[in-house]
Amino acid sequence: MQEIHLWVPELDAARGGIQAFSQHLHQALGRIVMPGVRVRTLAKLGTGPLAGGHQFGGVPAWLRTPIYAAALLRAGLYHRPMLVIATHVNFLPVARLLKRWRGVRYVGVAHGVEVWGSRRAGVQRSLREADSVLAVSRYTQGRVAAEQQLPAERVKVLPNTFDPADFQPRPKPLALLRRYGLSADAKIIFSFGRLAASERYKGFDRVIAALPEICRRVPNARYLIGGTGDDRPRLEQLTRDSGLAGRVVFTGFIAPEEVCDHYNLCDVFAMPSVGEGFGIVYLEAMACGRPVLAGNRDGSTEPLRDGELGALVDPESPAQIADALARILEGRHEHPLMFQPAPLRERIVREFGFDRFCRTLAGHLRPLLPPGTVCET
Repeated sequence: MQEIHLWVPELDAARGGIQAFSQHLHQALGRIVMPGVRVRTLAKLGTGPLAGGHQFGGVPAWLRTPIYAAALLRAGLYHRPMLVIATHVNFLPVARLLKRWRGVRYVGVAHGVEVWGSRRAGVQRSLREADSVLAVSRYTQGRVAAEQQLPAERVKVLPNTFDPADFQPRPKPLALLRRYGLSADAKIIFSFGRLAASERYKGFDRVIAALPEICRRVPNARYLIGGTGDDRPRLEQLTRDSGLAGRVVFTGFIAPEEVCDHYNLCDVFAMPSVGEGFGIVYLEAMACGRPVLAGNRDGSTEPLRDGELGALVDPESPAQIADALARILEGRHEHPLMFQPAPLRERIVREFGFDRFCRTLAGHLRPLLPPGTVCET
């Protein structure tokens, strides 16, 4: 039986952009690959059985990387797949060896900071010898092609996606208002992501800096920050130093089954990032019919369709952030679509839903595989 091999960091993580992309790619291959072709998935993290593959999270951490690399190489040499797809560039040097030794084609996925400006020689050589690179946005496509000296035609765009069934407009959940001590008339700004020192580019601190002006104009404004990470103490201290302790709520970990409710709790989702490769959270918030604010310097512009579907601001300007968020909370922003939940959701589902993701993926893979391997979608 002919095979396609999928190499992913993890499939069963609750959150994370690369993990979510890997999950969706895994599901999409199951849909678009014809019967008689096996998709063999090898995940570096995760435990338990995996249909059609294996997970290596049970291996001791200090041994996991060499054992996983050896398993990738062994599976590739033994099964000689038609194509290898790696959703993290760190796996590409192994794919390069398979191509050199057995002529196996391979595709790498470029998300954002993990590949922008990478100076690792093995990764750079592997990117240049890849049969194709799938970038999650035009922004990442342009940076990868320029920084890694790749022919532009070899870098294709495959935008992130989401499951529309998981994110839908609903009334504000009263239980969450009570949990966080928020009044029914509170105007809620929500941000959600890893509160990691390595990901300060997401801009939670810049929203905090803008909050005094927002509250001056919208006195019942409150800021809800969802997620966990080692940067939370700094953000909490910044909140106290700004005299905003009563206006900022840190939710901590949000269970996957409650993420949609948190989007529906807010009046605007804000993440003025300067280093986002794409930003699945923007899609999820808009699929819930919520207005969105993002930065205008990175891949965040693409889920917002360059400002057509939401507000784009200079992410380094607290004044711009404050003005845009205040106007959204006041209901007078110049983009009327953000105040129309049903049409906004319809647009997001049509342009970024899972069906669209499958069609785009099939189009990119078809030239790399024998005729009849990928079904028409």
